Amino acid sequence: MTAPTEDSFLLLKPDALERGLADHAVDAVRRAGLTVTGRVPVQLTESQVAGIYPQVDPDRRPLTAGIIRRYLIGRPAACITVSGRDACARVVEVKTALRRELSDVLYGNLAHSPDTPDQAASQLLVLAGRGPHAVFTPKPGPWRGWSQERIEAALDVWAADAVEVGTRRPTRWSPLPKTGGPGVRVAVPRRWVIAFDDIAAFLARLAGRDDPGFAVRATLAALYDRDGLPLAAPTAADAEALAAQVTEFGLLATPVAGSDGSRRVARSATR
Repeated sequence: MTAPTEDSFLLLKPDALERGLADHAVDAVRRAGLTVTGRVPVQLTESQVAGIYPQVDPDRRPLTAGIIRRYLIGRPAACITVSGRDACARVVEVKTALRRELSDVLYGNLAHSPDTPDQAASQLLVLAGRGPHAVFTPKPGPWRGWSQERIEAALDVWAADAVEVGTRRPTRWSPLPKTGGPGVRVAVPRRWVIAFDDIAAFLARLAGRDDPGFAVRATLAALYDRDGLPLAAPTAADAEALAAQVTEFGLLATPVAGSDGSRRVARSATR
Protein backbone atom coordinates (compact mmCIF):
# COMPACT_ATOMS: atom_id res chain seq x y z
CA MET A 1 0.00 0.00 0.00
CA THR A 2 1.37 3.40 -0.97
CA ALA A 3 2.03 5.76 1.95
CA PRO A 4 -0.13 8.91 1.93
CA THR A 5 1.28 12.31 1.08
CA GLU A 6 1.81 14.44 4.19
CA ASP A 7 2.68 18.04 4.97
CA SER A 8 5.33 18.74 7.58
CA PHE A 9 8.13 21.17 8.36
CA LEU A 10 11.65 21.55 9.64
CA LEU A 11 12.10 24.52 11.98
CA LEU A 12 15.70 25.72 11.81
CA LYS A 13 16.62 27.15 15.20
CA PRO A 14 18.79 30.23 15.77
CA ASP A 15 22.04 28.27 16.09
CA ALA A 16 21.47 26.68 12.67
CA LEU A 17 21.05 30.09 11.04
CA GLU A 18 24.00 31.60 12.94
CA ARG A 19 26.19 28.80 11.59
CA GLY A 20 24.91 29.26 8.01
CA LEU A 21 23.35 25.80 7.80
CA ALA A 22 20.01 26.68 6.19
CA ASP A 23 20.95 25.69 2.62
CA HIS A 24 22.62 22.51 3.90
CA ALA A 25 19.40 21.58 5.73
CA VAL A 26 17.23 22.29 2.67
CA ASP A 27 19.48 20.08 0.55
CA ALA A 28 19.18 17.31 3.15
CA VAL A 29 15.38 17.54 3.03
CA ARG A 30 15.40 17.26 -0.77
CA ARG A 31 17.79 14.31 -0.69
CA ALA A 32 15.25 12.59 1.56
CA GLY A 33 12.82 12.69 -1.36
CA LEU A 34 10.63 15.50 -0.05
CA THR A 35 9.39 18.59 -1.86
CA VAL A 36 10.23 21.92 -0.24
CA THR A 37 7.05 24.01 -0.45
CA GLY A 38 8.21 27.09 1.44
CA ARG A 39 11.02 28.74 3.38
CA VAL A 40 9.86 31.50 5.71
CA PRO A 41 11.91 33.47 8.24
CA VAL A 42 10.33 33.62 11.70
CA GLN A 43 11.01 35.13 15.09
CA LEU A 44 9.18 33.00 17.60
CA THR A 45 6.94 34.53 20.24
CA GLU A 46 6.32 33.07 23.68
CA SER A 47 2.91 31.84 22.55
CA GLN A 48 4.39 30.09 19.51
CA VAL A 49 7.07 28.41 21.62
CA ALA A 50 4.39 27.22 24.04
CA GLY A 51 2.46 25.76 21.10
CA ILE A 52 5.50 23.97 19.70
CA TYR A 53 6.50 22.52 23.09
CA PRO A 54 3.13 21.69 24.74
CA GLN A 55 4.79 18.84 26.64
CA VAL A 56 6.88 21.32 28.65
CA ASP A 57 4.74 22.61 31.52
CA PRO A 58 6.57 25.73 32.75
CA ASP A 59 5.09 25.35 36.25
CA ARG A 60 6.54 21.85 36.60
CA ARG A 61 9.64 22.38 34.43
CA PRO A 62 10.68 26.02 34.92
CA LEU A 63 14.37 25.37 34.18
CA THR A 64 13.63 23.71 30.84
CA ALA A 65 11.10 26.38 29.92
CA GLY A 66 13.53 29.14 30.91
CA ILE A 67 16.34 27.69 28.81
CA ILE A 68 14.04 27.27 25.79
CA ARG A 69 12.72 30.83 26.14
CA ARG A 70 16.22 32.27 26.13
CA TYR A 71 17.24 30.02 23.25
CA LEU A 72 14.31 30.63 20.91
CA ILE A 73 12.11 33.63 21.65
CA GLY A 74 12.74 36.69 19.51
CA ARG A 75 15.77 35.26 17.72
CA PRO A 76 15.93 34.58 13.96
CA ALA A 77 14.70 31.14 12.90
CA ALA A 78 13.32 29.68 9.67
CA CYS A 79 10.45 27.34 8.83
CA ILE A 80 11.06 24.95 5.92
CA THR A 81 7.69 23.48 4.90
CA VAL A 82 7.71 20.18 3.01
CA SER A 83 5.39 17.72 1.37
CA GLY A 84 5.74 14.07 0.43
CA ARG A 85 5.07 10.49 1.38
CA ASP A 86 5.78 9.80 5.05
CA ALA A 87 6.93 13.41 5.31
CA CYS A 88 6.84 13.55 9.12
CA ALA A 89 8.95 10.44 9.60
CA ARG A 90 11.40 11.51 6.91
CA VAL A 91 11.84 14.99 8.35
CA VAL A 92 12.52 13.48 11.78
CA GLU A 93 15.23 11.36 10.14
CA VAL A 94 16.70 14.47 8.51
CA LYS A 95 16.70 16.34 11.84
CA THR A 96 18.38 13.44 13.63
CA ALA A 97 20.99 13.11 10.90
CA LEU A 98 21.76 16.85 10.96
CA ARG A 99 22.27 16.78 14.72
CA ARG A 100 24.48 13.69 14.48
CA GLU A 101 26.53 15.18 11.66
CA LEU A 102 26.96 18.72 12.91
CA SER A 103 26.87 18.70 16.68
CA ASP A 104 26.21 16.68 19.79
CA VAL A 105 26.22 19.37 22.47
CA LEU A 106 23.79 21.98 23.69
CA TYR A 107 23.16 24.69 21.11
CA GLY A 108 23.90 22.06 18.53
CA ASN A 109 20.19 21.29 18.71
CA LEU A 110 19.76 22.96 15.31
CA ALA A 111 16.21 22.00 14.35
CA HIS A 112 12.73 20.98 15.44
CA SER A 113 10.20 18.87 13.58
CA PRO A 114 6.82 17.33 14.51
CA ASP A 115 6.49 13.58 14.98
CA THR A 116 3.01 13.06 13.48
CA PRO A 117 0.76 14.63 10.83
CA ASP A 118 -1.58 15.89 13.57
CA GLN A 119 1.32 17.60 15.33
CA ALA A 120 2.48 19.06 12.03
CA ALA A 121 -0.95 20.51 11.27
CA SER A 122 -1.40 22.09 14.71
CA GLN A 123 2.16 23.42 14.90
CA LEU A 124 1.98 24.93 11.41
CA LEU A 125 -1.07 26.87 12.60
CA VAL A 126 0.95 28.00 15.62
CA LEU A 127 3.82 29.16 13.39
CA ALA A 128 1.35 31.01 11.17
CA GLY A 129 0.08 32.90 14.23
CA ARG A 130 -3.30 31.17 14.19
CA GLY A 131 -2.81 28.88 17.16
CA PRO A 132 -4.36 29.41 20.61
CA HIS A 133 -2.70 31.98 22.85
CA ALA A 134 -0.48 30.30 25.43
CA VAL A 135 2.20 31.28 27.92
CA PHE A 136 5.57 29.67 28.52
CA THR A 137 6.44 31.35 31.81
CA PRO A 138 5.66 29.75 35.17
CA LYS A 139 3.14 31.16 37.59
CA PRO A 140 4.58 33.07 40.57
CA GLY A 141 5.49 30.82 43.46
CA PRO A 142 8.35 28.59 44.60
CA TRP A 143 9.54 25.48 42.80
CA ARG A 144 11.57 22.92 44.78
CA GLY A 145 12.15 25.63 47.39
CA TRP A 146 13.45 28.18 44.87
CA SER A 147 11.48 31.31 44.02
CA GLN A 148 10.78 32.03 40.37
CA GLU A 149 12.71 35.28 40.70
CA ARG A 150 15.76 33.36 41.86
CA ILE A 151 15.41 30.80 39.07
CA GLU A 152 15.08 33.48 36.40
CA ALA A 153 18.11 35.38 37.76
CA ALA A 154 20.18 32.18 37.74
CA LEU A 155 19.14 31.42 34.15
CA ASP A 156 20.07 34.96 33.09
CA VAL A 157 23.59 34.43 34.49
CA TRP A 158 23.83 31.04 32.81
CA ALA A 159 22.62 32.40 29.45
CA ALA A 160 25.33 35.08 29.40
CA ASP A 161 27.96 32.53 28.36
CA ALA A 162 25.75 29.64 27.25
CA VAL A 163 26.28 30.00 23.51
CA GLU A 164 30.07 30.14 23.81
CA VAL A 165 30.36 27.26 26.27
CA GLY A 166 27.57 25.19 24.74
CA THR A 167 29.22 24.83 21.35
CA ARG A 168 32.69 23.96 22.66
CA ARG A 169 34.03 20.43 22.26
CA PRO A 170 34.44 19.09 24.86
CA THR A 171 32.13 21.29 26.89
CA ARG A 172 33.03 22.63 30.33
CA TRP A 173 29.73 23.05 32.14
CA SER A 174 30.76 21.58 35.47
CA PRO A 175 30.58 24.02 38.41
CA LEU A 176 32.89 21.69 40.35
CA PRO A 177 36.58 20.82 39.91
CA LYS A 178 37.59 17.24 39.26
CA THR A 179 37.98 15.31 42.47
CA GLY A 180 41.46 13.96 43.25
CA GLY A 181 40.18 11.79 46.08
CA PRO A 182 37.22 9.45 46.36
CA GLY A 183 34.16 10.51 44.42
CA VAL A 184 31.73 9.79 41.64
CA ARG A 185 31.48 10.89 38.03
CA VAL A 186 27.81 11.32 37.11
CA ALA A 187 26.53 11.14 33.53
CA VAL A 188 23.13 11.10 31.85
CA PRO A 189 22.43 8.06 29.64
CA ARG A 190 22.43 8.78 25.92
CA ARG A 191 18.77 7.75 25.76
CA TRP A 192 17.34 9.59 28.77
CA VAL A 193 13.72 9.89 29.83
CA ILE A 194 14.02 11.76 33.16
CA ALA A 195 13.03 15.42 32.88
CA PHE A 196 15.91 17.91 32.89
CA ASP A 197 14.40 19.75 35.87
CA ASP A 198 14.10 16.56 37.93
CA ILE A 199 17.75 15.72 37.23
CA ALA A 200 18.78 19.26 38.18
CA ALA A 201 16.93 19.20 41.50
CA PHE A 202 18.35 15.75 42.31
CA LEU A 203 21.95 16.74 41.57
CA ALA A 204 21.71 19.95 43.60
CA ARG A 205 20.34 18.01 46.56
CA LEU A 206 22.99 15.31 46.17
CA ALA A 207 25.74 17.92 46.17
CA GLY A 208 24.20 19.86 49.03
CA ARG A 209 23.89 23.04 46.95
CA ASP A 210 20.85 25.28 47.37
CA ASP A 211 21.34 27.06 44.06
CA PRO A 212 19.30 26.73 40.83
CA GLY A 213 22.26 28.01 38.79
CA PHE A 214 24.40 25.18 40.15
CA ALA A 215 21.60 22.73 39.36
CA VAL A 216 21.46 23.82 35.71
CA ARG A 217 25.22 23.70 35.14
CA ALA A 218 25.52 20.39 37.00
CA THR A 219 22.89 18.82 34.76
CA LEU A 220 24.54 20.15 31.60
CA ALA A 221 27.87 18.78 32.83
CA ALA A 222 26.31 15.37 33.36
CA LEU A 223 24.81 15.58 29.87
CA TYR A 224 27.66 17.00 27.83
CA ASP A 225 31.04 17.21 29.61
CA ARG A 226 33.54 14.52 28.67
CA ASP A 227 33.99 13.35 32.27
CA GLY A 228 30.46 14.09 33.45
CA LEU A 229 29.81 15.82 36.77
CA PRO A 230 32.41 15.09 39.50
CA LEU A 231 31.10 14.72 43.06
CA ALA A 232 33.52 14.25 45.95
CA ALA A 233 33.00 11.74 48.77
CA PRO A 234 34.89 11.35 52.08
CA THR A 235 35.81 7.70 51.48
CA ALA A 236 35.68 5.08 48.77
CA ALA A 237 32.77 3.44 50.63
CA ASP A 238 30.91 6.76 50.58
CA ALA A 239 31.59 7.00 46.84
CA GLU A 240 30.05 3.56 46.35
CA ALA A 241 26.98 4.63 48.34
CA LEU A 242 26.73 7.85 46.34
CA ALA A 243 26.95 5.87 43.11
CA ALA A 244 24.13 3.63 44.29
CA GLN A 245 21.88 6.67 44.80
CA VAL A 246 22.73 8.00 41.35
CA THR A 247 22.09 4.65 39.69
CA GLU A 248 18.80 4.16 41.54
CA PHE A 249 17.67 7.56 40.27
CA GLY A 250 18.36 6.44 36.69
CA LEU A 251 21.67 8.14 35.88
CA LEU A 252 25.11 6.65 35.25
CA ALA A 253 27.76 6.71 37.97
CA THR A 254 31.43 5.80 38.06
CA PRO A 255 32.86 5.72 41.59
CA VAL A 256 36.48 6.91 41.69
CA ALA A 257 38.41 5.47 44.62
CA GLY A 258 41.11 8.16 44.47
CA SER A 259 44.39 9.13 42.88
CA ASP A 260 46.40 6.56 44.82
CA GLY A 261 46.00 3.94 42.13
CA SER A 262 43.21 2.07 43.91
CA ARG A 263 40.42 0.53 41.89
CA ARG A 264 37.73 2.36 39.95
CA VAL A 265 34.35 0.71 39.54
CA ALA A 266 32.07 1.51 36.59
CA ARG A 267 28.37 1.60 37.34
CA SER A 268 25.41 1.06 35.02
CA ALA A 269 25.36 0.95 31.23
CA THR A 270 27.56 2.57 28.60
CA ARG A 271 26.79 6.26 28.18
